[in-house]
Amino acid sequence: MIIPFDIHYDEKNHLDKVYHRGQEKIWDGIKVLDGLFERFPNDIVDLNDDQIRALENILGIILWGEFAAWTTASEMSARFDDYGAKMAAVSQAHDEARHFYVIRNYLQERLDYKPKSIFKPALRVLEEISQTKSLAKKLLGLQLMVEPVAITIFRFLRKSEIDPILSEVMPLFEQDEARHIALGVKYLPSLIKEMSLLRKIGFIMWQIKLILYEIRGLKCIEEDLKTLGICPKEVFEFAENKQIACLKELSAEIGVGEKIWSPVIKIIEFKKRLTFYPHKTHPIARKVINCFF
Repeated sequence: MIIPFDIHYDEKNHLDKVYHRGQEKIWDGIKVLDGLFERFPNDIVDLNDDQIRALENILGIILWGEFAAWTTASEMSARFDDYGAKMAAVSQAHDEARHFYVIRNYLQERLDYKPKSIFKPALRVLEEISQTKSLAKKLLGLQLMVEPVAITIFRFLRKSEIDPILSEVMPLFEQDEARHIALGVKYLPSLIKEMSLLRKIGFIMWQIKLILYEIRGLKCIEEDLKTLGICPKEVFEFAENKQIACLKELSAEIGVGEKIWSPVIKIIEFKKRLTFYPHKTHPIARKVINCFF
């Protein structure tokens, strides 16, 4: 047996508490879903073909997002040198694996849908996070970029009441994902502080690229959201506010002002207007921003 003498524990972060809270909140995905299938059989849910297709598109993205989160959290746990962070990442991997099989079983048994490829922008986000070797980028991408968007989609699917099963299971997903964000907020500052100025610039540019892919991905499901009676504008703004809140919380942990993110936020705001409200954007400005982003 090899004893990992270099493993340490950061007393300030207490990330092992994320693991213990996760243990307290574990739920049995098979038991919960089977119970919901029994309570709400297919014949009581009147979904038309367009609604079914919209659900497949949205939940297909969620399915592969959960798979990527599961494998990424497992990888991070193996690489962290702080045992509190290791425990938090293990807890997240456990949650994401459960989310994956619950969504998979729902799609297969409720909608008779077999997983397939997803929209390219959403796929690019997952590929960027999965393939980067940087732990800081993985944490930023997964914990502070993807998780807030996932929580947003869970929230609006629940509120849509499109299917009582989703309305009951989505809050369980939300409580798990909200817990995962703490790993990024608490552990990422130590990694950022170790970066050189050049690496920090590259880190922020990577973040901008990821967010722009996310905006395009949300644009791809705009019509699907409308089909399910969900207002796309509310979804986009809620997700954006969640991400900005996470960045501000990260700023407080690092001990720097929130203005550090202002260039990022301004670019995101402009690209969002360009993507969703192109008629309100000057044509020259559209050409300039599209050249760079």
